[in-house]
Amino acid sequence: MNKNDTNITFSSYLNDITIHFYEDVAFMESVGKKFGIDVNKDYFLAMSFLYPSDMIVSYEDKRALMELLTPIVLCGPLNKSIDSPQFMTCDKGTTLFLAAHTKEELSSASTRACDEALDLLKKNLPDVFIRIGIGTSENGLTGIERTYQNSLRAVNAGEKFKKERRVLDFIGMEIYSAINAMVLAHGQSLISTILLRLTEEEQTILGKYYKCKEQAPAVAAALHISQEEVQNALYRVKEKTGLDVNDTEDNFKLNFVMIAKRVLEKEKKRR
Repeated sequence: MNKNDTNITFSSYLNDITIHFYEDVAFMESVGKKFGIDVNKDYFLAMSFLYPSDMIVSYEDKRALMELLTPIVLCGPLNKSIDSPQFMTCDKGTTLFLAAHTKEELSSASTRACDEALDLLKKNLPDVFIRIGIGTSENGLTGIERTYQNSLRAVNAGEKFKKERRVLDFIGMEIYSAINAMVLAHGQSLISTILLRLTEEEQTILGKYYKCKEQAPAVAAALHISQEEVQNALYRVKEKTGLDVNDTEDNFKLNFVMIAKRVLEKEKKRR
């Protein structure tokens, strides 16, 4: 950023931070105060709105998306007082940084912004699956850069692991990425060690058990069988694997194995 540039917009200021286009930290902090923010004390959360990765996105597409989403700027406690463009363009769309004095304010603001954004997108771009990547609450210049990168990473992970989901938070997607990596590395071993001891029917009941939040009546209703049949199947799982759904540690292991099974099945279809 040029120190002689007196016409910088808030979006340009944030863009320079995200690409680390500055040398003087104190100067960048002082510019923030001109917009009514303290980069070291206030908190920032990046929200990236991205077109699908396989889509060719023009600058006009990005501008149109920015204009459509402009109303959500008012969701930010500090944003609504900044009289300057706030959306910046990124590779496949646009990014907005919500700003607030506290993390609690920021969390509430991001929920409202997501709800309003989804409403605008569904009404005005019904045929385009725009994903919303939510970064992490951060402060400081490096924090602003980090929340931006995290919002992009959330969308990239979500497009791979949660294709049907539109709102993707970074922490949640990191967990999915880590689980996916573990499963791809060790999942087949888990399945051959545990699941191959069970019949298809027992695997189906066990899988449904976790999908139904471990409620046997719900499993019975979903599979059109009796609760006794559900309990008998879970007992056979214990007999064959040594793992009991009523034991906390065993239950975690069985749940993870079923997750591994689903991940590997999805990976096989993707290929």
